[in-house]
Amino acid sequence: MQALYDTKTLDTINDIPEIDVRARMAVSFLASIVTIIISSIEGQVILFVASFLYALSIRRYKAVFIAYAFMAIMIVIAGLFTYGFSLLMPSMPFSISGVLVPFLRGIVMLNVVLPLALTCRIQALLTALKSLRLPFCIYIPGAVMIRFIPTFMNDIKQVSETLKIRGYNLSFGEMFRHPLMMLRLMFTPLLFRSLRTSEELGMAAELKGLDANSRFVPFRETAWTKRDTILIVLAVFVSAIALTYHFMWGTIPAGGMH
Repeated sequence: MQALYDTKTLDTINDIPEIDVRARMAVSFLASIVTIIISSIEGQVILFVASFLYALSIRRYKAVFIAYAFMAIMIVIAGLFTYGFSLLMPSMPFSISGVLVPFLRGIVMLNVVLPLALTCRIQALLTALKSLRLPFCIYIPGAVMIRFIPTFMNDIKQVSETLKIRGYNLSFGEMFRHPLMMLRLMFTPLLFRSLRTSEELGMAAELKGLDANSRFVPFRETAWTKRDTILIVLAVFVSAIALTYHFMWGTIPAGGMH
């Protein structure tokens, strides 16, 4: 049952600068609040640039590229549906700037969640969540959802390698030429593997004896360092700049929140 406690994940984070899980959680929480408040394009662009550099700091470039590829696909699909609705309902005209802010919000959250999911040990994450005095029914599902991200990426890798062994071409050109075939070959196995992974995560938690009264002993004790403080200060500084641009010079698209 390595779905919840994956030793491969522990090995891949050894070369990444150690950041306390509480600091990464604080950055994610701050980003989620600020990106909801900001509805201007300028403010969202500032958050995007800063969060993108933060995501690149974990040096998992391939994982970031895969995540952005999936995000791009979802953005294109959402944009096409939005454009279709604008044709059916002229009272809701299509505007690129109008849909840009929601997409930027999703990308910002992707940039701050990836470092948390790909670098934090699950035991440290559970300990940090439980230290917040959250109910058991909240912090266990939260940890499982975060742990699901690297597990799902590993599922994508395994399905891709299996298809390559069978002689299928998985290039982007082939995906666009035969979308239905790629949907059957890629997404159907991923759907069933995701369902299986969710069951394994739950069973692994039960077999590890995780319950409301459990005490989690981290694999390695972590302490708050100067690096963590600098990360929080930078996050607050960037948020302040983005909010300043939003309220003073921000351009709010038609239909955006004021």
